[in-house]
Amino acid sequence: MNLTLAALSAHYPPPLGVAPAEPPPGATAPLSTLIGLMPRAGSGPAPAVMLTGPVGIGRTTLLQVFCETVSSWASVLRAGPLDGTWYDTVGAVRTDAAVLQAPLDGGPLSSHRLHETVVELGRRGPVVLAMDDAHLYRPRSLRGLDYVLRRSIGLPLLSMITVPTLPAVTEHPSVTSLLAHHAWTPMRLKPLTASYVAELLTQRLGRRPDAAMLRRCMEHSEGIPAAVHVFADRHADTSVGRNTGRGTGPTTRTGPGALSGSASAVLSAAAALGSTDPELVSELIRMPVSAVRRAMDHLAERRVLSPVGLQAGTGGSAGDVPHGISGDDLIPLYARAARLLEDAGRPPTQVADVVLRIRYGAEPWMLQALYSAALDADSPDGAVRYLSHALDIGAGQDTRTLRRIRARLAEALTTTEPAVALDHLSRLLTTSTDGRELADIALRYADTLVVLGLGDEAARLLAQVLDRPADSGAVTVPEDCRPALESALLLYGSLRPASVRWLRERSQKCSEPAAGSPGNRRLRLARTALSMLSGRPTALPDGPVPMASGASGTPLDDLSLIASAVVAHLTDHTTTALDTLDQLLHRPVRPGLDPSRVQALMVRALVLCGTGDLPAAEHDGRRALECERRSGDGPVVAPAVTLAYVLAQRGEVAAAEHMLREINGPDLQPLFYVHPLYWWATAAVRRARGDLRGALVALRSSGRALGPEGSESPVVLPWWLEAADVLTELGRPAEARRVAARGGELVVGWGTPRSAGLALLARGLATPGPTGHRLLDQACAQLAQSPARLLRARAEYALGAALLGDGDPLAARPRLRTALDLMIGCGAGKAAEGVRLRLAEAGGRPRRLTGRPGDALTESERRVAALAMADRSNREIAEELYITRRTVELHLTHTYQKLGVSGREELVGVLRDTPGIRVPRPGGAER
Repeated sequence: MNLTLAALSAHYPPPLGVAPAEPPPGATAPLSTLIGLMPRAGSGPAPAVMLTGPVGIGRTTLLQVFCETVSSWASVLRAGPLDGTWYDTVGAVRTDAAVLQAPLDGGPLSSHRLHETVVELGRRGPVVLAMDDAHLYRPRSLRGLDYVLRRSIGLPLLSMITVPTLPAVTEHPSVTSLLAHHAWTPMRLKPLTASYVAELLTQRLGRRPDAAMLRRCMEHSEGIPAAVHVFADRHADTSVGRNTGRGTGPTTRTGPGALSGSASAVLSAAAALGSTDPELVSELIRMPVSAVRRAMDHLAERRVLSPVGLQAGTGGSAGDVPHGISGDDLIPLYARAARLLEDAGRPPTQVADVVLRIRYGAEPWMLQALYSAALDADSPDGAVRYLSHALDIGAGQDTRTLRRIRARLAEALTTTEPAVALDHLSRLLTTSTDGRELADIALRYADTLVVLGLGDEAARLLAQVLDRPADSGAVTVPEDCRPALESALLLYGSLRPASVRWLRERSQKCSEPAAGSPGNRRLRLARTALSMLSGRPTALPDGPVPMASGASGTPLDDLSLIASAVVAHLTDHTTTALDTLDQLLHRPVRPGLDPSRVQALMVRALVLCGTGDLPAAEHDGRRALECERRSGDGPVVAPAVTLAYVLAQRGEVAAAEHMLREINGPDLQPLFYVHPLYWWATAAVRRARGDLRGALVALRSSGRALGPEGSESPVVLPWWLEAADVLTELGRPAEARRVAARGGELVVGWGTPRSAGLALLARGLATPGPTGHRLLDQACAQLAQSPARLLRARAEYALGAALLGDGDPLAARPRLRTALDLMIGCGAGKAAEGVRLRLAEAGGRPRRLTGRPGDALTESERRVAALAMADRSNREIAEELYITRRTVELHLTHTYQKLGVSGREELVGVLRDTPGIRVPRPGGAER
C-alpha cells in the first residue's frame, strides 16, 4: 500500500473485521491519483474524471476497486445496467461478492430526483457518482449525470465515467453533451509492464511463469489485463472449479467475510450467466449439480443471492444476481456462458444480455444473437443497445452482416435519435455496391431528413442519387426503383418554397409514368400534388394511395396519404380527404418523434375549417400543438399558426392574437404554406381591430409568401378574395376589381364549385349595384353546391349587406338569416355578431347567441331534431307535433344544412350542449 492509501486509511479506517480492497497489479498508482481527487465540501466546481483506454485494460476493475475503497467513508452511487437506474453502495464493503441490492426508488430515477439524492448525501460527506461504459446507450443516466454536474458547485462530489478508446464506437449525443459542458480530467490507463503481467499470471496460475511463458503472454496480450486472463485460462493446470476447492474466479480473500472457492466459482458463474439455474451453472463450471446447490445454499445464507432465484428450475434472471460482481476476471466466462444459454434455447434477449459484457473478440454467432435480441426488444432503446454493441465488438467480421446490423440500427434510431441515424445511413449510402440496396438506403436517408424537418435536403439527396450517370462507374438505381425515388423527391421537396421551381422543371421533363405499380401510382400522385400546389389543377390519379404493410408506414407513406388528402380537398372531395387522414391518425402512436401525425392533424384542421366544422378544427389544431410541444424543445411554429388561423375564423380574435404574438418571425421563413397562413391570420386579427390598412399589408405579404417563383395556388389560401374585400372597404374599388380579376384568372380551369364561387364572390364584392348583386347571387348558388359552408355564409352575408345598403331590407333579410344560421352552425358564433346586428337592422329577429351550433335552429327545428335524436320516425314525429310528414322532412333538411351534418345519427354530437334540446342517453333515456 503506497503513502496515499496509507494516509487515507489513517483518516478513514475501514469497519472492523473488513480487509481493505486490494488493487489489481498495476492499478495502485492510478488508484492513488483517484483518491487524491476526492473533494471536500465547499471546494468549488466538482471534479470529474474520465477513465479511458483500450478494451480490456481494466477500467471496470479500477472503478470497482476505487468504489470499494472509498465506500467506507463516502457515499457511492453507481449507474446500473438499466437506463436511468442508480445503485447506492453506502456501507457495502465487498469481499468477493456484492451484497444484494435494488436500485434507488426501485427503478429509473429522474434527473431531478438524482440531484436531490446527491444533495442529501452530500450533507453527510463526500459523494461519488460512477458510471461504467458511458458510451453504451443509456441516455437517461447520462442526462441525469449532466443535470447533477450543472448544479454541483460547492458539493463534495466526484464524478467518474469510463469510456473505451475504440474508433468503431459511435459517440452518443448525450455523451457528447456531457463531455462538452464540463471540465473532465482524462486518465488513460496504460498496458501492464512485464513485471505486473508476471504478478497477474502468478495469481491466476498459482505458480511463477517462466521467461518463455511470460514472453509469449506479452506477445499475445500486449499488456492488456483481459488478454492476460484469456492467456492464463488457456494455460491453467486445472479446469475452473473441478471440485478441487480452488476457484479461478475472483481472488478469494481471507477473513470473516471470505467465501469458499466453490462458492466463489458458483457466484462467478451465476454472474456471468445472469441466471441462478443450477443446471446451467453446473454445465458452465463443470461442477456436479449437487455441489452447485450446496454452494447456492451457502450463498443464500450469506444473503449474497436472492432465495427466489435458488429454486431448481426457475431459471432466475439477471436481476437476481448482483451486477457489481462482474469484472475483467470474468471475461473468459462470458463467451461460454452466452453459448450455453443459446444452446439451452433461452430467449435471444437473455443470451444477448451476456454478450453485452463481452468487449472484444466477437464471433459470428454473437452478432446474430445480438441482432435477434434487437428484433425481440420491446422498445427502440433496447434494440439500439444490442445493435450498437454488435457494431462495437464486430470489427473485422463479415461485411454483409455488419451492414445488416447497421441498417437495422439506423431504423431503430430514426424516431428516437434521427441525427445519429443519419451517420449510420451515410456510411451505408457511400459504401453501397448494389443498385437496389442504394435505392432503399437513399429512401430511408431521405425519410430521416424529413423527420428532422429537412425536406429540401432530402429532395436534393434523392436527385443526386437518381442523376448518377450510368457510364461513370458509380452504382446506379435500377429503372423499376426510380418511380419510388422520384415520387419521394417531389413530395419532400414540395415542403419548402425554395425547392418548388426546380422540382416543377424536373417534373415537366419526366415522362408520364405508366399506371400499375405502386411506385408509378405514387409518382403520379406526387406530380398531381405539386401541380395543384403550383396553381395548375389536374385530375386525381386513379387507384388507392399505396401504403406499406402494417399499422404504420414510413414517412414517405405518411406524406403520400397527406398529399392525397390535400389533392382530394382541393378538388372538393372532402369526405375522401378526411377518410384518408383518418387512416394515418387512427394508427398506434409511434414512440419518439412523429412529425407525420402533427402534419396530418394540421391538414385535417384546415380541411375541417374549409368545410365549416370549426370546433373540430380547433380540437385538431390544439392536438397538433400539444404533440409538437411534447416531441421536442424547439420552437413550435406550424401548429401554432394553424391554430391561430382557426381561432381567427371562429372570431376568437384575442386568442388568435396571443398565439401569433408568441411566434418568432424568422422561424416562419422556411415553412411553405405556414408562412402565408400566418399573414392571413394576422390580417384577420388586424381587420377585426379596425386596422384595414394593416390588414391589406398582411394579405399582400401572404400572397408574396404563397407565390414564390410563380408557385401560387389560388385555391389553397385565397388571399386575393380578402384583399378585394378590404380594398372595397377602403374606398378603392378600381384596385379591388383588378385584384379580383387576377384571382379569377388564376382559378380558371379548376372546375369545382368552390373555385367558381371564389371568383364570383371576389368580383361581386368589388362590383357595386345590381351587377354586383347578380355576381354575389351566383356565388351563393355555386358555393351551396360545395362543402365550403363558411364561404357560402360569407357570400350570403355580402349579398344581404349589399341589398340592405341599397335600401331593400326585405330581400336582405333571408340572406342575412341564412348567413347567421350557417355561421352559428359552423361554430363561428363570435364572428357572427356583425351579421346578427345587420339582420336586426333589416327588421329580422335574431336569436340570442350562446356560441353553440344549435343557436342556428328555429324552435320548430329544435323540437323536430330532439325527437329525431330519440329515434322517432318521421311519421311518429308528425303525429306528436301535429304537423305533416313533409314539414318534418323540410325541418330536418334545414337542420342538416345549418349544422353541416349528413343525417340524424350525427345530431347528438353536434347538439349535445344546446339548451332546450334533450339528448337521449345511450340506453335510450333522455336527460
